[in-house]
Amino acid sequence: MTVNRTADQEGPSTLTIFFAPPSKSTSATAVPGPSPTTDPCAAPSTHKPSNRVETIDMKHKNESEILSRLLELGSGKPYEIIPEEHAELRGLEDYRRSSQRDREAQARLNEVKKQEKALLDQARGVTDAV
Repeated sequence: MTVNRTADQEGPSTLTIFFAPPSKSTSATAVPGPSPTTDPCAAPSTHKPSNRVETIDMKHKNESEILSRLLELGSGKPYEIIPEEHAELRGLEDYRRSSQRDREAQARLNEVKKQEKALLDQARGVTDAV
């Protein structure tokens, strides 16, 4: 995949998809694309490796609209999450909640230590002045 960006924010925002011709071999190797350029503001690619080229206008569109158009053009289907991935996501959410509780507890502990230190400093200041 080649991604070309331009610095012109007012210009068109298009996603051009070059569909590769059907592979004659049965191997699962990818068709090599053009080599990436180091200039992030390079002109759009003129690479045309196939018979079919589609363009999606992305200006003022959210990611779900762009994705649905991309899936439509590429005859794709959304990825279905398997039960193991659901379990992993639940585990990550549990970890996030646990981490939040730990951060809050640590913040309370730090506040108590800060108050105790302030009281000790105040008491030392009073005894030093006597």
